[in-house]
Formats: sequence, structure tokens, C-alpha cells
Amino acid sequence: MKPSSFQTTIENQFDYICKRAMDDERKDYMKALSRQSKRETLFSDMGDYLVSQFATVDSYPSDFHIFTLNDSTVGVESDLLSEALRNLTDKKREIILLYYFMDMNDTEIADLLKLNRSTVYRHRTSGLAFIKEFMEENEE
Repeated sequence: MKPSSFQTTIENQFDYICKRAMDDERKDYMKALSRQSKRETLFSDMGDYLVSQFATVDSYPSDFHIFTLNDSTVGVESDLLSEALRNLTDKKREIILLYYFMDMNDTEIADLLKLNRSTVYRHRTSGLAFIKEFMEENEE
């Protein structure tokens, strides 16, 4: 059965509308890509400093040397620093870890350890001097 001229006209109109809609959609997509490309920057066009800000580094418990203080633990990543801390006396190590890793001041440390504030200060400064000397001697 041959389609009527009316049916052929309707099919042609529908075909035209479909093609027009697809062409308009393609144009909209191309405009969107153009707008997006103006706002985006390729990683290859960025400097190393900017690219490194997007990077993450996984850290695992095995990467740290663990020191235990009262009810908490402190993880030190540097092998050299952890070795220097291990060579300190227990009191100096505890004071340095509390001061630098637990953000406590000399007065708070003195109250916690039942020492004078000046004793805490003296142990902290002498411990730092030892760590500095140890790290300079063993630096690779």
C-alpha cells in the first residue's frame, strides 16, 4: 500500500523537526564545550607547584615510629628524628613530645609531670640541643 501524499508530508515534516532538534542539540553541546574549555586548564599547562597541590600521599601506621605518652600515642615519620628521640632520657623525650606534638606549654607540662616550669624549660632546651647535634652528626 502506497502512503498518501498527506502521510508523506507529515513524515517529511517530522523528519525535518527531528533533524532540526538534533542539530540544535549539537550546537548547544558545542557551545557548552567551548564555555567549559575557556574555564578549564590542562594539567600539562600548569606548573609543578599547582599540580602537587592536588596530589595526596597515603600514610600507613608502619611509616611512623610510635612513642607512647600517658594516655596517647605520637607518631614520628622521620627515622632520624625518631632515633634522636630514642637516645634522649625518658623525661626529656616526654617533655619534647608533649611540647611539640601535643601543643602543651611549659606550665601545662610542669603541672602534668609535677615539675617546676623552669625544670621543664631546661629539659626541653637541652633536649633540643641534643637532637640538633645528633641530627647534624648523623645527617646523610
